[in-house]
Amino acid sequence: MPTHESMSTPEPTIRLRRLLHSRRNAWLLALLLGLVTLLAAATLLALSGWFISAAALAGLASVGAYGFDYFRPAAIIRLCAIGRTAGRYAERLTSHYAALGLLKDLRVHSFNALAKQPHSHRHSADTLQRLVGDIDLLDQFPLKVIAPWLWACSLTVLVLLFWSLLAPTLVIYAAPCLLLALALPLLTVRRGQALAQQDTCTATQRRKLLLEPLSMLTSLLLWQRWADKINQFSALDQAYIHLQLCQQQLISRTALVQQSLLALSLLALLWQGSILVADNRLTVPLLLAAMLALWALHEVLLPLCQSFIALGLSVAARDRLNQLTDVSAPKQLGKPEPAAPLSLNVWQLSARQNGALLGPSQVSFNLQSGDVLLVSGASGSGKTTLLQALANQLAFSGDINLNGLPYAEWQLSNTVGYLPQQPDLFDLTLAQNLRLGAPDATEQQLWQVLDDVALSDWVKSQPQQLDTVMGEYGAAVSGGQARRISLARLLLTQRPLLLLDEPFAGLDPATTQQVLQNLLQRQRNSLLIIVSHQQLNIPQANQLRL
Repeated sequence: MPTHESMSTPEPTIRLRRLLHSRRNAWLLALLLGLVTLLAAATLLALSGWFISAAALAGLASVGAYGFDYFRPAAIIRLCAIGRTAGRYAERLTSHYAALGLLKDLRVHSFNALAKQPHSHRHSADTLQRLVGDIDLLDQFPLKVIAPWLWACSLTVLVLLFWSLLAPTLVIYAAPCLLLALALPLLTVRRGQALAQQDTCTATQRRKLLLEPLSMLTSLLLWQRWADKINQFSALDQAYIHLQLCQQQLISRTALVQQSLLALSLLALLWQGSILVADNRLTVPLLLAAMLALWALHEVLLPLCQSFIALGLSVAARDRLNQLTDVSAPKQLGKPEPAAPLSLNVWQLSARQNGALLGPSQVSFNLQSGDVLLVSGASGSGKTTLLQALANQLAFSGDINLNGLPYAEWQLSNTVGYLPQQPDLFDLTLAQNLRLGAPDATEQQLWQVLDDVALSDWVKSQPQQLDTVMGEYGAAVSGGQARRISLARLLLTQRPLLLLDEPFAGLDPATTQQVLQNLLQRQRNSLLIIVSHQQLNIPQANQLRL
C-alpha cells in the first residue's frame, strides 16, 4: 500500500498555514506543474509573436528570408503548446488528488476530535452536516489563495527579468503599473474577509430555514404557518443573494482596476519600446514578444481578485471547526467518573427529536451492572431517540441517574458508549479505523475484538489483512461488516455502559448469535442496552417495549 503524509497526529486546532503539510509532496508537485504550465503558456504567446513578426520581416527583406531559421522556433512553439496542454492536465489531476486527500485528513482529524468529547457535548446531525461543509471550504486556501499568488509572483518576476534582458529602461517605465496590478488585490483583504464571514453565517441560517420547515411540513400546513416560513426563508434568501452580489461586485471592480493598470503598463511598454526601436536598440519582434509576455500575465493575475474572498471563507470555516472540535473546552474538569458497579435509574423519561411529533414518553426502568435491556417497538416509536437521550446527546425531561446522581454530575466520556444505526468509517486501513477507539491497542487486541464480532476469518482472507483500506464511508465493505467494525471499535473503548442501536442489522441468524454471545461475555459485568427489530435469545434480559 502506498504511503502518504497525512494529519494522523494533528494539532489540536486547525491552522491554515499547516494545510499544505497534508499531502505535502502532492501539493508541491501540483504547484510546480502549474508554474510550468503558465510559464509554457506565456512563452508560447511571446515566442509566437516574435516568430510571426520576425518571419514577416525576413520575408519582406527577401534576401534575409533564406538565412532565417524557421525550424527551431517552430519546434519550440510546438513544445510549449504540448507542455501547456499536458501540464494543465497533470496539474489538475495532482491538485485534485492533493485536495481530496486534504479533505479526507481533515475529516478524520475533526471527527476524531469530536469522538474525544464527552457525550454531553456531542452535536446534532445538522451541526455535523455543517462541519462537513466547513471542511469542504478549507481546500479553497491552497487552491484559490496559495497557488494563484505563488504563480502570479513567480511569473511576474520572470517577465520583469525578460524585460531587463531586452532593455533595462522597459522595466523602469512599465514595471510600476504591473507591480501595482499585482498588489492591488491586497487592498481587498479586509472587505473580502468580512463579506465571506457574512456569507458563511447567512448560508448556515438560510439552510436551516430551508430544511427545518420541511421536517415539519404536515404540522405547518395544518396550522397554516407554512406561508410564514416561506416568507422568512425568502427574506433571508434575498439577503444571501445580496451578499453574493456584493462579493461579485468587489471582484469585478478589483479586476477592472487591475486590467486598467495592465493596460497602462502595456502603453508604457509600447511608448518606451518604440523609442528603443527608433534608436535601433531593440527590434520590432522582440518588442512584440515583450508586450505579449505582459498580455500573458492577464490569465495569471485575474484569479488574485477573488483570492481574499476564498481566504475569508477558509478562515470562517477554520474558526467554526476549531470551535466545534475544541477538545479542551468540554473536559468537565472537576467532575468524577462513576465507579463500577453501575446503577442506572431512569424515571419518567420523555424526549423528542427536533421537529418530531413522536418520541419515548414517560419511560422508567432500573438496571444494575450485569443487566441487559432489550428495547423493542414499531418503527417511529422512539427507540433511537431513547438511546440518544441515554447517551446524553439529546435534551430530555425526567430523570436519568447513574449511581444515584444525575448525568450532569458525572464525567461520562469514558463511561457511556453509543453505537448509532449509521456506522462511521473512514478511508483508512482497518487497523486505523479500529484504533480511533483505542489508539494504543495492540495487534493482538485488534484480532481479539475482530474475532468477537465474527470478522477475524474474513480479515485473514484479505491480502492486506489489518491494512485493508475501508474506503470512503466504508464503501469497500458491506453494510453488515461496516456495522460490526464500528461495534469492534466501540468495544475497544471498554465503556461500562453500552447503547447499541440495531447492532445486528444485516447479519444472518448464526452470525447474530455468535456476535451476541461474545458481546454478552464482554459486558457480563457492565450495562448493556440493545435496540433491535430481531428476536434475540437472551433469557435473563429485561424487556422494554415502546
